[in-house]
Amino acid sequence: MAILILGATSEIARKNAEIFASRGEHLILAARDVTQLETWAPEDAQCVRYSAEENLRDVQQAETAWLQCVEIAQKKWDEPIRGVYLAQGFLPAEAPNWRLEEIGPSIFRNFTSLAIFLEVIAQWFETHPEKAKKSWITVISSVAGERGRYSNYPYGAAKAGLTAYLSGLRARLFPLGVHVLTVKPGLVKTRMIENRAQADSFTAVFPSLVADDIDRAVRRRQNVLYSPVWWGFVMFFVRMIPEWCFKRMKW
Repeated sequence: MAILILGATSEIARKNAEIFASRGEHLILAARDVTQLETWAPEDAQCVRYSAEENLRDVQQAETAWLQCVEIAQKKWDEPIRGVYLAQGFLPAEAPNWRLEEIGPSIFRNFTSLAIFLEVIAQWFETHPEKAKKSWITVISSVAGERGRYSNYPYGAAKAGLTAYLSGLRARLFPLGVHVLTVKPGLVKTRMIENRAQADSFTAVFPSLVADDIDRAVRRRQNVLYSPVWWGFVMFFVRMIPEWCFKRMKW
């Protein structure tokens, strides 16, 4: 099976790449920094340069990027891409350190560019139904999308949009046999939060734990994954907090 991983320098994606490679899967690893990819990429993996701003800024560019990956898989391994794994993300500064110039990139990288790329993939599967059956798409969203918090609602809004989009995409591709998994991690000890107070939170977990959860969820064709699982219970209670109370919570 050929698997495309976008945002492959993400610590979580990297762990999943190692898991997939250990089972003999063929990998196309895409990220902005190809040099960084090549220093650890599993043997036989194909590395390509990719960025939201350059490759996924509109439908035409996204379609070109996708077809390039399809061609790589066909030429190198003579097989179609059966797995798509999207780990792209951008965490802007949080309150009270707002940066107005980060709002646009946060929405674009965390939602818009991913939705554009996924639309291209969805239409490709619809026009190639023989290659759709038993394929899967996994996208990393976040528990931040469950509710708009004072400290990071621009990021949460993008993730909420992504989660809703994936729900509809799952229904759209289900008849074709393509499974869509929405991953909602909590705090993970990655570069994204290493210089922030959250990195020292007792709830922060290592990327390997989330990657193991994702691997199991992909094989079980699970619809939504909270990682660790107890975040699902935490967010249930967060959603139950009345708005008159929630708006007074500076967190």
